[in-house]
Amino acid sequence: MRWLRDRGGRSKGGPKDLAERLTGRGPFRVSGESAALSDRERVQRWLHELRPERDQQVLVHRPWGTVAAVADGRHPVSVFLSDGEKAWFAAVPGAAGDGSLTPEQIEYVLLEALTATSPPDWPEWRHLV
Repeated sequence: MRWLRDRGGRSKGGPKDLAERLTGRGPFRVSGESAALSDRERVQRWLHELRPERDQQVLVHRPWGTVAAVADGRHPVSVFLSDGEKAWFAAVPGAAGDGSLTPEQIEYVLLEALTATSPPDWPEWRHLV
């Protein structure tokens, strides 16, 4: 798909080495912003603006995969990791149930992904079925 190559410089598997924010603007419209991985302040601002009641995502695309904080307007903000083949959701280590992360923990994971050479070790990544 040409748009993937244009947006992230990688034609297969999506963009890499890029941060972006996607915001739902109705049932069929999405607006997006992107930032360099070095623009930590912008990504941090996006994360501070992320609220459970919004239809919004903050993504960090890296060669090893994508980490995404997702607010869908109905549930608490969740964090996901995908390597292009498998997907996991983030949970507080040892927590029962879904083990939702706090806003501070979500920020830690996404900001860590900006510079990490592999997926962040923390939190606990549980396989998404």
